[in-house]
Amino acid sequence: MLAVVATTASFAQNPDAVKQVMRAEKKSEATNIMKEQEATMTGEERAKAYNHIVGMAIADNTKEQGKALTAKTPEEKDNRLVKQYKAAYDALKYAQLCNDADNEPNEKGQVKPKFKNKNASRVIAMRNDLINGGLWAYNNKDYANAQKWFGMYAESHSNDLFSETEAVTKENNYGQISYYAALAAYFNKDYKKADKYALLALESGDAEVKEDAIKLQLNSYQGRKDAGDIDSDYLIKKVKQVYKAYPDNEIAFGRYIAVLNEAGKKEEANKELDKRLKANPNDPMANAYVAQNAQEAGEYDKAIEAYTKVLVAQPDFMAVKYNLATCYRNKAVDLKNNNQPYKDLIEKAKAIFQEVQAADPDEVNFKTKYILSTIDQL
Repeated sequence: MLAVVATTASFAQNPDAVKQVMRAEKKSEATNIMKEQEATMTGEERAKAYNHIVGMAIADNTKEQGKALTAKTPEEKDNRLVKQYKAAYDALKYAQLCNDADNEPNEKGQVKPKFKNKNASRVIAMRNDLINGGLWAYNNKDYANAQKWFGMYAESHSNDLFSETEAVTKENNYGQISYYAALAAYFNKDYKKADKYALLALESGDAEVKEDAIKLQLNSYQGRKDAGDIDSDYLIKKVKQVYKAYPDNEIAFGRYIAVLNEAGKKEEANKELDKRLKANPNDPMANAYVAQNAQEAGEYDKAIEAYTKVLVAQPDFMAVKYNLATCYRNKAVDLKNNNQPYKDLIEKAKAIFQEVQAADPDEVNFKTKYILSTIDQL
């Protein structure tokens, strides 16, 4: 008996709701009717109603586009553009909802979609508006709308609505727009969506955004940790996933070691460093961490050896040069305190500090200037 009741309820009809949507003069009125009535409507009825709303959104988009072109002030133009982009977003949103409803089985268990091809062809131009809207919002630091519009573009790429539309399935800018959706979401502090869109950018295979997308994905996890959304163990788990997916990416490896160290899991971090150095004794990032750990422990010879290996691979790594010079200086201080020869180390430190100051005066000028002004007193 319960099964019969449930089946009957799932195919309840509400043709009056469809009529109300069709009679609505404004899109907002039609969407409010749907919010109130969609639970009582069949898939066929919802598809028909949503299809009508798609047409209303397209009409709004066209109207606002015309008004933006004839706007008399920059403020009026911006106002019209925002409405144009919002209407484009709505057209895509309701076209996808229409397609979802249109693919639901009817009371006979049959799926007979009616609107897919029509809607795919009439809203495809709206996707260009989403790009333009995302750029407009991003440049105006309206990251919420930039995320919304870029994000809709990114997500609609793989929506079933466009599964038969080659202009969408084979588009070549999908990865870049997904990355900008992630970037906007990150600045909007929506770190979950930033992670989602960064993953879409990586899955696109676009080599131009790969490195930046990996970095953004890692930053998104850190953002969630800082916001209290995840704990250290979950952060480590997610960063490890990125590192395992991209083992040759130095940033991913470095971040993995960093989060292990920050969580007090130094033994695990050291195992990862040993494993990486066994595969490549001259690995720059691994040696950088070995050197940093040795420097903090006052093991200056070990730190100097490891920093030197990093500089062989990356001679312009200024932070490493600065740390190397600091190790020479600190070792010299230890030797002086023990009445041992140290002047040659001071000269080495001084020469490297001068290189750093010349190469990057703005970033390290104050620290380096101070050290150089006092180093001859040792």
